[in-house]
Amino acid sequence: MAVSSSSSSSASWSDLLPELIEAVFHSLNDAKDILSCATVCSSWRHTSSSVYKRKFVPFLFVSHPSSAQYSDGFRITSPENIIFSGNDQIWICGSTGGFLLTVNVSFPFEVNLQNPFTNTVVSLPPLASFEDIQRLLQFQVISQHSGALTLIKNFIKKAVSSTSLLDPDWVVLIIHDTDGGKLAFCRRGDKQWTGLESDHVDDIVFCSGVFFAMDRVGVIYQCELSSNDPKAIPLCSVSPFKYDPCKKYFAESDYSKLWVVLQKLDISDEYDFTTYFEIYEFNSEMEEWTMVRSLRGKALFLSPQGRCVAVLAGEIGSRGFIKDNSVYFINESLSVFEWESKQIKKVYESSFCNCMHWVTPADVLQ
Repeated sequence: MAVSSSSSSSASWSDLLPELIEAVFHSLNDAKDILSCATVCSSWRHTSSSVYKRKFVPFLFVSHPSSAQYSDGFRITSPENIIFSGNDQIWICGSTGGFLLTVNVSFPFEVNLQNPFTNTVVSLPPLASFEDIQRLLQFQVISQHSGALTLIKNFIKKAVSSTSLLDPDWVVLIIHDTDGGKLAFCRRGDKQWTGLESDHVDDIVFCSGVFFAMDRVGVIYQCELSSNDPKAIPLCSVSPFKYDPCKKYFAESDYSKLWVVLQKLDISDEYDFTTYFEIYEFNSEMEEWTMVRSLRGKALFLSPQGRCVAVLAGEIGSRGFIKDNSVYFINESLSVFEWESKQIKKVYESSFCNCMHWVTPADVLQ
């Protein structure tokens, strides 16, 4: 039976059987090919995400040029390896939802979120809308001091977005300031940032539909970002890690629970050595914290300026192996903490390690 030209011309790639698409995608051995397939249509994006999770390890994105392409199975991607407009005119200051936070090097210091694989750009209010930035620029003019640009470059400490940045109702929350972490947020179309009364904030996260912030001593706040009365409200629960002198991170479990990760340090005059980790999970119904005793079947990826997330561990494809029951973290070097043995091993060393961000499949394949 002949197939009419009208019916064949109306056929779509998205009409292929999901089983056939998955079989084809699974034969691909380069993660960038999977990411390219994800841009075709929603059904391909869904299948790409499923294949990527089973076959590839997270990307490490380096904010500066890097000659390394792989490190112990981790693909290292840097600006010169991707199609990314204006590399020489931007600072890369962090990442959220698979997008890199960039700041233009010249006034008014435009802020964007850019997807490094699709080059999609989401515009945010410029840094010049902050009074602190205006004061820094005035100081630079008066004193002729070049250090103001360094302060501006590091002005945004971290950014977190709600849901997907493809959603028209997205909100972006940031930690900013030159001497103590403060909170500000914006929505699509805003011309300036809206501040929240806050100080000494160390980390933020968007988990289960809620923005959370954590200050230097370990107090947790729930952020209500209404247009009329935005505020950061302390949680009633008493945290077991309050006043603990360690690095603290928010993280998301693989089942969307809020975690707080404590990076225990042995502090000396010259170096801070990581000794071990503790993890606490928040039960929102009981408003209680419980200690996570094991990461069996999972590995946790920590990033000071990006998303911290637990992923399934084990062998992933031909080029990667994620150690089970482990914590991968970045602190002068890329290292892994093995939970059972309590040993820490260096995976990769570079002068740019502190400029690295994890990019996970859920981030990229939105």
